Amino acid sequence: MGCEETNNLLSQYVDDVLSLPARIAVDAHLDRCPVCRAEVAEFKSLKRSLSNLSRQPIPPDLVSGISTALRIEAAAQRQSPKPTLGQLLTVWLQPRLMPYGIGSLASVFIFVSMFAGFRPHFAAINEAAQQNRGAFALAGRGYDLNQPVTPEDFSASRAPFAGQSPSLNPEGALAELTSAYSRPRADVYEDADDMIVVADVFSNGTASLADVVQAPRNRRMLAEFELALRESTAFVPASLDRRPDTMRVVFTVQKVDVRGTDF
Repeated sequence: MGCEETNNLLSQYVDDVLSLPARIAVDAHLDRCPVCRAEVAEFKSLKRSLSNLSRQPIPPDLVSGISTALRIEAAAQRQSPKPTLGQLLTVWLQPRLMPYGIGSLASVFIFVSMFAGFRPHFAAINEAAQQNRGAFALAGRGYDLNQPVTPEDFSASRAPFAGQSPSLNPEGALAELTSAYSRPRADVYEDADDMIVVADVFSNGTASLADVVQAPRNRRMLAEFELALRESTAFVPASLDRRPDTMRVVFTVQKVDVRGTDF
């Protein structure tokens, strides 16, 4: 038996209430442990001190005072009306339902607070969903990716943005030119190039070059762009995009340098 276990039994050991096996184990430990023997000596000294304390006399009116208080309480209970069934039920339910009621009110308060905090975000998400609904209309009509894109379909897919920027005519020369700049050709190598131009777009989808903000290094790139504007209708009509009849558009056109041939 160790010191910690023995210390837990010393009070009972001094009071002589331990079982015989436990007392024998404590005696064996005390024979070889002077620290625990000192603890036993302190317990015995404290016990002698407590036994030598004088007892305070009981006040002579203590018994009569307790009896009087009990009679008064009994008389008050007899005179008070009996509680109704509803009052008894309330007394029984109050300590049981109070924690659940407070927890439920706290949960409702937290939910309302969180909903109020996230309400602007929900409104923004809903607005974005309404704006993008037109972009998903193609899937509902069973649009076939293997078929050419028509101006109507392409304009419908850009419905949320068509009012700010006109949609390219997917069948026009300008769309073909911009696609050619990013289409790799294994037999022809051309340096990458870019330019920034301004074009005026009219209600029927035609356009004209208005200004060159950044000219390309290869002047042929700018000539091809102007030719594509004149060759065919570059944009869809304004009625499809639901945009103003005349718009000024800034174009950033890039020609991609692709040297790989393993694709």
